[in-house]
Amino acid sequence: MRILLASEWFTPDVGGVASHVRDLAINLARRGHEVAILTRKKQGRERSVYNLIELEQVEYFKIFHSLSGNGILKNILNIYNPDVVHAHHAFTPIPLITLRVASVNGFSTVLTNHSAYFYDYDYLLKTLGYIVFPIRTVLRKVDKVIAVSSVAAKFIGSFVSSSKISIIPNGVDTLKFKPYGSRIYRENFDSDFVILYVGRLVHRKGVHLLVESMSYLKKEIPDAKLVIAGSGPLSYTIIEKIEANNLRDRVILLGKISDEELPDLYRSADVFVLPSIYGESFGIVVLEAMASGLPVVASAVGGVKELIKNGENGLLLDNKTPPTIAGHLIELYQDCSLRRKLASKARETAVKKFDWRIISAKIEKVYEETIEKRLNYAITK
Repeated sequence: MRILLASEWFTPDVGGVASHVRDLAINLARRGHEVAILTRKKQGRERSVYNLIELEQVEYFKIFHSLSGNGILKNILNIYNPDVVHAHHAFTPIPLITLRVASVNGFSTVLTNHSAYFYDYDYLLKTLGYIVFPIRTVLRKVDKVIAVSSVAAKFIGSFVSSSKISIIPNGVDTLKFKPYGSRIYRENFDSDFVILYVGRLVHRKGVHLLVESMSYLKKEIPDAKLVIAGSGPLSYTIIEKIEANNLRDRVILLGKISDEELPDLYRSADVFVLPSIYGESFGIVVLEAMASGLPVVASAVGGVKELIKNGENGLLLDNKTPPTIAGHLIELYQDCSLRRKLASKARETAVKKFDWRIISAKIEKVYEETIEKRLNYAITK
Protein backbone atom coordinates (compact mmCIF):
# COMPACT_ATOMS: atom_id res chain seq x y z
CA MET A 1 0.00 0.00 0.00
CA ARG A 2 0.97 3.63 -0.48
CA ILE A 3 0.17 5.39 2.79
CA LEU A 4 0.17 9.11 3.62
CA LEU A 5 0.41 9.98 7.32
CA ALA A 6 -0.70 13.54 8.15
CA SER A 7 0.32 15.09 11.47
CA GLU A 8 0.90 18.55 12.92
CA TRP A 9 3.84 17.09 14.86
CA PHE A 10 6.70 14.86 13.78
CA THR A 11 10.22 14.17 15.01
CA PRO A 12 12.10 16.12 16.36
CA ASP A 13 8.91 17.50 17.94
CA VAL A 14 8.39 16.25 21.50
CA GLY A 15 5.23 14.41 22.47
CA GLY A 16 3.19 11.27 22.08
CA VAL A 17 1.70 12.06 18.67
CA ALA A 18 5.09 12.82 17.09
CA SER A 19 6.67 9.61 18.39
CA HIS A 20 3.59 7.56 17.46
CA VAL A 21 3.64 8.77 13.85
CA ARG A 22 7.39 8.18 13.57
CA ASP A 23 7.19 4.63 14.93
CA LEU A 24 4.11 3.81 12.87
CA ALA A 25 5.88 4.99 9.71
CA ILE A 26 8.91 2.84 10.51
CA ASN A 27 6.86 -0.27 11.20
CA LEU A 28 4.59 0.14 8.18
CA ALA A 29 7.70 0.44 6.01
CA ARG A 30 9.04 -2.76 7.58
CA ARG A 31 5.80 -4.45 6.57
CA GLY A 32 6.52 -3.54 2.95
CA HIS A 33 4.41 -0.39 2.56
CA GLU A 34 5.44 2.89 0.97
CA VAL A 35 4.97 5.64 3.55
CA ALA A 36 5.12 9.43 3.35
CA ILE A 37 4.60 11.92 6.18
CA LEU A 38 2.76 15.18 5.61
CA THR A 39 3.65 17.66 8.34
CA ARG A 40 4.47 21.32 8.97
CA LYS A 41 7.80 22.76 7.91
CA LYS A 42 10.41 22.85 10.65
CA GLN A 43 14.18 23.02 10.85
CA GLY A 44 15.95 19.85 11.93
CA ARG A 45 13.69 17.28 10.34
CA GLU A 46 15.51 14.21 8.96
CA ARG A 47 14.51 14.40 5.31
CA SER A 48 17.11 11.80 4.32
CA VAL A 49 15.62 9.27 6.75
CA TYR A 50 11.89 9.91 6.35
CA ASN A 51 9.84 10.57 3.22
CA LEU A 52 8.61 14.03 4.24
CA ILE A 53 6.16 16.39 2.58
CA GLU A 54 6.25 19.69 4.46
CA LEU A 55 3.70 22.50 4.54
CA GLU A 56 3.92 26.05 5.80
CA GLN A 57 1.93 26.72 8.98
CA VAL A 58 -1.81 26.41 8.36
CA GLU A 59 -4.18 28.52 10.48
CA TYR A 60 -7.57 27.21 11.61
CA PHE A 61 -9.59 29.73 9.63
CA LYS A 62 -7.80 28.76 6.41
CA ILE A 63 -8.89 25.14 6.70
CA PHE A 64 -12.39 25.92 5.55
CA HIS A 65 -11.90 29.13 3.56
CA SER A 66 -8.51 28.94 1.81
CA LEU A 67 -8.78 27.79 -1.79
CA SER A 68 -5.00 28.02 -2.28
CA GLY A 69 -4.28 25.71 0.65
CA ASN A 70 -6.78 23.18 -0.63
CA GLY A 71 -5.27 23.41 -4.10
CA ILE A 72 -1.79 22.66 -2.81
CA LEU A 73 -3.03 19.65 -0.89
CA LYS A 74 -5.07 18.39 -3.82
CA ASN A 75 -1.92 18.49 -5.95
CA ILE A 76 0.05 16.63 -3.28
CA LEU A 77 -2.61 13.93 -3.06
CA ASN A 78 -2.88 13.57 -6.82
CA ILE A 79 0.90 13.31 -7.25
CA TYR A 80 1.51 10.90 -4.36
CA ASN A 81 -1.80 9.09 -5.01
CA PRO A 82 -2.03 7.25 -1.67
CA ASP A 83 -4.19 4.19 -1.15
CA VAL A 84 -5.08 5.58 2.25
CA VAL A 85 -4.68 8.93 4.01
CA HIS A 86 -4.17 8.52 7.76
CA ALA A 87 -4.46 11.73 9.83
CA HIS A 88 -3.38 11.98 13.47
CA HIS A 89 -5.12 14.09 16.11
CA ALA A 90 -8.29 15.64 14.75
CA PHE A 91 -8.13 19.11 16.23
CA THR A 92 -5.06 20.62 14.57
CA PRO A 93 -4.89 22.31 11.15
CA ILE A 94 -2.85 19.95 8.95
CA PRO A 95 -4.78 16.75 9.79
CA LEU A 96 -8.10 18.57 9.41
CA ILE A 97 -7.41 20.17 6.06
CA THR A 98 -5.87 16.93 4.78
CA LEU A 99 -8.96 14.94 5.78
CA ARG A 100 -11.21 17.53 4.19
CA VAL A 101 -9.40 17.56 0.84
CA ALA A 102 -8.86 13.78 0.81
CA SER A 103 -12.53 13.01 1.49
CA VAL A 104 -13.80 15.46 -1.12
CA ASN A 105 -11.46 13.96 -3.74
CA GLY A 106 -12.36 10.33 -3.12
CA PHE A 107 -9.35 9.08 -1.12
CA SER A 108 -9.77 6.49 1.64
CA THR A 109 -9.37 8.21 5.00
CA VAL A 110 -8.48 7.11 8.53
CA LEU A 111 -8.18 9.28 11.63
CA THR A 112 -6.42 8.37 14.87
CA ASN A 113 -7.63 10.27 17.92
CA HIS A 114 -4.86 10.57 20.51
CA SER A 115 -6.68 12.75 23.02
CA ALA A 116 -9.38 12.58 25.65
CA TYR A 117 -9.82 16.35 25.89
CA PHE A 118 -8.93 19.53 23.99
CA TYR A 119 -5.20 20.33 24.40
CA ASP A 120 -5.61 24.09 23.99
CA TYR A 121 -9.01 24.66 25.54
CA ASP A 122 -8.69 28.45 25.87
CA TYR A 123 -7.74 28.83 22.21
CA LEU A 124 -10.59 26.54 21.23
CA LEU A 125 -13.12 28.63 23.13
CA LYS A 126 -11.98 31.76 21.31
CA THR A 127 -12.49 30.12 17.93
CA LEU A 128 -15.45 27.92 18.86
CA GLY A 129 -17.97 29.75 16.71
CA TYR A 130 -15.75 29.37 13.65
CA ILE A 131 -14.58 25.79 13.82
CA VAL A 132 -16.72 23.35 15.84
CA PHE A 133 -19.46 22.78 13.28
CA PRO A 134 -17.04 22.65 10.30
CA ILE A 135 -14.85 20.20 12.25
CA ARG A 136 -17.83 17.95 12.88
CA THR A 137 -18.67 18.08 9.16
CA VAL A 138 -15.12 17.07 8.18
CA LEU A 139 -14.88 14.26 10.73
CA ARG A 140 -18.22 12.74 9.79
CA LYS A 141 -16.86 12.09 6.30
CA VAL A 142 -13.86 10.10 7.58
CA ASP A 143 -14.10 6.42 6.62
CA LYS A 144 -12.60 4.89 9.79
CA VAL A 145 -11.50 6.22 13.18
CA ILE A 146 -8.90 4.71 15.50
CA ALA A 147 -8.84 5.68 19.18
CA VAL A 148 -5.82 4.87 21.35
CA SER A 149 -7.98 4.05 24.39
CA SER A 150 -11.60 3.75 25.45
CA VAL A 151 -11.55 7.29 26.89
CA ALA A 152 -10.18 8.59 23.58
CA ALA A 153 -12.95 6.66 21.81
CA LYS A 154 -15.60 8.24 24.04
CA PHE A 155 -14.22 11.71 23.34
CA ILE A 156 -14.09 11.37 19.54
CA GLY A 157 -17.51 9.70 19.66
CA SER A 158 -18.94 13.19 20.19
CA PHE A 159 -17.89 14.00 16.62
CA VAL A 160 -18.25 10.75 14.66
CA SER A 161 -20.48 7.68 14.60
CA SER A 162 -19.38 5.05 17.12
CA SER A 163 -19.72 2.41 14.39
CA LYS A 164 -16.63 3.86 12.69
CA ILE A 165 -14.42 3.67 15.79
CA SER A 166 -11.87 0.95 16.55
CA ILE A 167 -9.72 0.99 19.68
CA ILE A 168 -6.07 0.28 18.86
CA PRO A 169 -3.58 1.37 21.54
CA ASN A 170 -0.24 3.03 21.06
CA GLY A 171 2.68 0.74 20.41
CA VAL A 172 6.17 0.48 21.85
CA ASP A 173 9.42 -0.74 20.33
CA THR A 174 10.25 -3.57 22.75
CA LEU A 175 13.63 -4.13 21.08
CA LYS A 176 14.59 -0.52 21.78
CA PHE A 177 13.00 -0.18 25.22
CA LYS A 178 14.20 -3.27 27.09
CA PRO A 179 15.58 -4.16 30.54
CA TYR A 180 19.02 -5.18 29.28
CA GLY A 181 21.62 -2.92 27.67
CA SER A 182 23.75 0.09 28.55
CA ARG A 183 23.09 1.94 31.83
CA ILE A 184 25.38 4.92 31.51
CA TYR A 185 23.11 7.23 33.51
CA ARG A 186 23.28 4.79 36.41
CA GLU A 187 26.95 5.63 36.93
CA ASN A 188 25.84 8.99 38.37
CA PHE A 189 23.74 7.44 41.14
CA ASP A 190 25.79 4.62 42.71
CA SER A 191 23.45 2.69 45.02
CA ASP A 192 20.73 5.37 45.14
CA PHE A 193 17.06 4.46 44.79
CA VAL A 194 16.30 6.26 41.52
CA ILE A 195 12.75 7.48 40.88
CA LEU A 196 12.20 8.59 37.29
CA TYR A 197 9.73 10.97 35.64
CA VAL A 198 9.77 11.53 31.87
CA GLY A 199 7.45 14.02 30.22
CA ARG A 200 6.38 17.62 29.81
CA LEU A 201 6.63 19.87 32.84
CA VAL A 202 3.02 21.02 32.88
CA HIS A 203 0.45 21.17 35.67
CA ARG A 204 -1.79 18.37 34.40
CA LYS A 205 1.12 15.89 34.56
CA GLY A 206 1.34 16.35 38.34
CA VAL A 207 5.14 16.43 38.43
CA HIS A 208 5.00 19.17 41.10
CA LEU A 209 3.18 16.68 43.36
CA LEU A 210 5.94 14.15 42.77
CA VAL A 211 8.56 16.73 43.80
CA GLU A 212 6.60 17.49 46.99
CA SER A 213 6.39 13.76 47.77
CA MET A 214 10.19 13.67 48.11
CA SER A 215 9.86 15.54 51.41
CA TYR A 216 7.99 12.53 52.81
CA LEU A 217 10.73 10.11 51.70
CA LYS A 218 13.65 11.68 53.58
CA LYS A 219 13.45 9.40 56.62
CA GLU A 220 12.14 6.23 55.00
CA ILE A 221 14.37 6.28 51.89
CA PRO A 222 17.49 8.32 52.72
CA ASP A 223 19.14 7.46 49.40
CA ALA A 224 16.13 8.32 47.19
CA LYS A 225 16.83 10.46 44.12
CA LEU A 226 14.17 11.88 41.82
CA VAL A 227 15.30 12.31 38.21
CA ILE A 228 13.09 14.52 36.02
CA ALA A 229 13.58 14.42 32.25
CA GLY A 230 11.63 17.02 30.32
CA SER A 231 10.91 20.71 29.97
CA GLY A 232 7.91 22.98 30.03
CA PRO A 233 6.18 25.99 31.60
CA LEU A 234 6.18 24.47 35.10
CA SER A 235 10.00 24.44 35.27
CA TYR A 236 10.30 27.52 37.50
CA THR A 237 7.56 26.30 39.84
CA ILE A 238 9.40 23.00 40.25
CA ILE A 239 12.69 24.77 40.97
CA GLU A 240 10.92 26.89 43.60
CA LYS A 241 9.50 23.75 45.25
CA ILE A 242 12.93 22.13 45.26
CA GLU A 243 14.40 25.18 47.01
CA ALA A 244 11.49 25.63 49.42
CA ASN A 245 11.63 21.98 50.54
CA ASN A 246 15.44 21.79 50.67
CA LEU A 247 15.55 19.06 48.01
CA ARG A 248 18.53 20.23 45.97
CA ASP A 249 20.47 17.04 46.74
CA ARG A 250 17.44 14.82 46.03
CA VAL A 251 15.95 16.12 42.77
CA ILE A 252 17.90 16.18 39.49
CA LEU A 253 16.52 18.15 36.54
CA LEU A 254 17.92 16.78 33.28
CA GLY A 255 15.90 18.95 30.92
CA LYS A 256 14.95 17.60 27.52
CA ILE A 257 16.48 14.20 26.75
CA SER A 258 17.08 12.97 23.21
CA ASP A 259 15.16 9.98 21.92
CA GLU A 260 18.43 8.06 21.64
CA GLU A 261 19.20 8.57 25.34
CA LEU A 262 15.80 7.54 26.68
CA PRO A 263 16.24 3.73 26.73
CA ASP A 264 19.43 4.06 28.79
CA LEU A 265 17.71 6.48 31.17
CA TYR A 266 14.79 4.11 31.79
CA ARG A 267 17.17 1.20 32.43
CA SER A 268 19.12 3.32 34.92
CA ALA A 269 16.08 3.89 37.16
CA ASP A 270 14.53 1.74 39.89
CA VAL A 271 10.93 2.92 39.51
CA PHE A 272 8.93 5.13 37.14
CA VAL A 273 6.20 7.54 38.26
CA LEU A 274 3.53 9.37 36.24
CA PRO A 275 1.32 11.29 38.72
CA SER A 276 -1.00 12.90 36.14
CA ILE A 277 -3.93 14.89 37.47
CA TYR A 278 -6.03 14.49 34.30
CA GLY A 279 -5.82 14.30 30.53
CA GLU A 280 -3.93 11.04 29.90
CA SER A 281 -5.59 9.47 26.88
CA PHE A 282 -2.98 6.71 26.98
CA GLY A 283 0.45 7.44 28.49
CA ILE A 284 3.22 6.42 26.07
CA VAL A 285 5.94 7.04 28.67
CA VAL A 286 4.25 4.52 30.95
CA LEU A 287 4.42 1.96 28.15
CA GLU A 288 8.09 2.76 27.49
CA ALA A 289 8.88 2.29 31.19
CA MET A 290 6.98 -1.01 31.28
CA ALA A 291 8.84 -2.28 28.21
CA SER A 292 12.09 -1.28 29.95
CA GLY A 293 11.24 -3.58 32.84
CA LEU A 294 10.48 -0.87 35.40
CA PRO A 295 7.86 -1.08 38.14
CA VAL A 296 5.44 1.78 37.46
CA VAL A 297 3.42 3.99 39.78
CA ALA A 298 0.85 5.96 37.78
CA SER A 299 -2.38 7.86 38.31
CA ALA A 300 -5.60 5.98 37.65
CA VAL A 301 -6.70 8.45 34.98
CA GLY A 302 -7.77 8.05 31.36
CA GLY A 303 -6.12 5.35 29.30
CA VAL A 304 -3.49 4.56 31.95
CA LYS A 305 -6.07 2.31 33.62
CA GLU A 306 -6.14 0.24 30.43
CA LEU A 307 -2.38 -0.30 30.65
CA ILE A 308 -1.94 -1.08 34.32
CA LYS A 309 -3.77 -3.65 36.43
CA ASN A 310 -3.21 -2.50 39.99
CA GLY A 311 -0.93 -4.83 41.91
CA GLU A 312 -0.32 -7.05 38.88
CA ASN A 313 1.91 -5.10 36.47
CA GLY A 314 2.09 -1.76 38.26
CA LEU A 315 0.54 0.38 40.99
CA LEU A 316 -2.28 2.85 40.39
CA LEU A 317 -2.74 6.11 42.28
CA ASP A 318 -6.37 6.82 43.07
CA ASN A 319 -5.39 9.63 45.42
CA LYS A 320 -2.75 11.85 43.79
CA THR A 321 -1.48 13.60 46.93
CA PRO A 322 2.24 13.78 47.82
CA PRO A 323 1.83 11.53 50.90
CA THR A 324 0.05 8.87 48.81
CA ILE A 325 2.71 8.98 46.10
CA ALA A 326 5.38 8.67 48.78
CA GLY A 327 3.55 5.74 50.36
CA HIS A 328 3.60 3.75 47.12
CA LEU A 329 7.30 4.48 46.62
CA ILE A 330 8.13 3.42 50.18
CA GLU A 331 6.19 0.19 49.62
CA LEU A 332 8.24 -0.59 46.50
CA TYR A 333 11.51 0.36 48.19
CA GLN A 334 10.86 -1.97 51.12
CA ASP A 335 9.48 -4.90 49.09
CA CYS A 336 12.06 -6.12 46.58
CA SER A 337 9.95 -9.13 45.56
CA LEU A 338 7.02 -6.85 44.68
CA ARG A 339 9.36 -4.65 42.61
CA ARG A 340 10.63 -7.67 40.69
CA LYS A 341 7.13 -9.04 40.13
CA LEU A 342 5.72 -5.74 38.82
CA ALA A 343 8.76 -5.18 36.60
CA SER A 344 8.53 -8.66 35.08
CA LYS A 345 4.78 -8.44 34.45
CA ALA A 346 5.15 -4.92 33.03
CA ARG A 347 7.67 -6.13 30.47
CA GLU A 348 5.49 -9.14 29.65
CA THR A 349 2.46 -6.89 29.09
CA ALA A 350 4.40 -4.59 26.76
CA VAL A 351 5.79 -7.45 24.67
CA LYS A 352 2.58 -9.47 24.37
CA LYS A 353 0.05 -6.67 23.88
CA PHE A 354 1.73 -3.44 22.78
CA ASP A 355 4.76 -4.28 20.64
CA TRP A 356 4.72 -2.13 17.49
CA ARG A 357 4.76 -5.25 15.31
CA ILE A 358 1.39 -6.23 16.77
CA ILE A 359 -0.07 -2.72 16.69
CA SER A 360 1.03 -1.91 13.12
CA ALA A 361 -0.59 -5.14 11.90
CA LYS A 362 -3.89 -4.08 13.49
CA ILE A 363 -3.68 -0.65 11.87
CA GLU A 364 -2.87 -2.26 8.52
CA LYS A 365 -6.09 -4.27 8.84
CA VAL A 366 -8.06 -1.04 9.35
CA TYR A 367 -6.49 0.33 6.15
CA GLU A 368 -7.57 -2.77 4.24
CA GLU A 369 -11.13 -2.49 5.56
CA THR A 370 -11.23 1.21 4.66
CA ILE A 371 -10.04 0.65 1.09
CA GLU A 372 -12.47 -2.24 0.62
CA LYS A 373 -15.35 -0.12 1.91
CA ARG A 374 -14.47 2.72 -0.46
CA LEU A 375 -14.21 0.29 -3.43
CA ASN A 376 -17.55 -1.33 -2.63
CA TYR A 377 -19.15 2.11 -2.41
CA ALA A 378 -17.71 3.07 -5.80
CA ILE A 379 -19.01 -0.15 -7.39
CA THR A 380 -22.55 0.25 -6.04
CA LYS A 381 -22.73 3.99 -6.67
